[in-house]
Amino acid sequence: MSESQRELLADDALVLHVKNWQTADKYAVCFTKEHGKLRFIAYGARYEKNIHGRLLQPFANLHIEVQQGQKIDKLRSCELLQMPKSMDMQQMAYAAVASELTAVLTEDRVPQPELYEMLGAALAALMQRNPRLVVLSYAIKLLAATGFAPQLTHCVHCGEAVTAQEDAWFSPLQGGLICSSCRSSYNGDGLEPCSAETRELWQWLAQLDYEQPAPFRVRGGALMELEKILFKFIFFQTDKPLNSLNFLNQLQL
Repeated sequence: MSESQRELLADDALVLHVKNWQTADKYAVCFTKEHGKLRFIAYGARYEKNIHGRLLQPFANLHIEVQQGQKIDKLRSCELLQMPKSMDMQQMAYAAVASELTAVLTEDRVPQPELYEMLGAALAALMQRNPRLVVLSYAIKLLAATGFAPQLTHCVHCGEAVTAQEDAWFSPLQGGLICSSCRSSYNGDGLEPCSAETRELWQWLAQLDYEQPAPFRVRGGALMELEKILFKFIFFQTDKPLNSLNFLNQLQL
């Protein structure tokens, strides 16, 4: 098949990841409105006068044209849809977490327009709200949208409902709660405490409206417990550490 006969995709895109490629090119991962996640090479993008290279930056909102290649797709053109707002280091670090989570939890070319809108809303909100809470909320919503959401209402061992006041533990391996009755006989490793307060916080974040958040008091202990459970669970699902989380830890954010 000649290059002119290969499929040309045109779509709005949010840039998740960009890295240098070969001597003058860039490799990019984007999440698009109608085509899901796309990976491509932008040839010549590192040349000083290449406008595509200047636009192809993490978190940018672009309209792109990508042509299917024999081995890898390539960028034909891109234009800026919205002028990106400047981020401080904290906002940029959390935006990187949201982007990397999207990249690792989604499949190539699986259309999810609602996820494109959700990611755009989260990136905008983390510059106006507490970025830590926004990205935790996005991660929880992303797990639900991609079919990876853990079981937080019933024990994954016995199947019984876990009451709102009951003590429980979380099994990243089993993907859900272990009730207090099953805890003593459960032989699985790596259980994490998951208090009623933490479960309530999880549900609040799952329903968080980024523009008009409902009032809610967040206690530091529950927040740290939820973060530990959530990212440990994501590690079990992806089988690799998130580079963006390591960056957050280095910044002590």
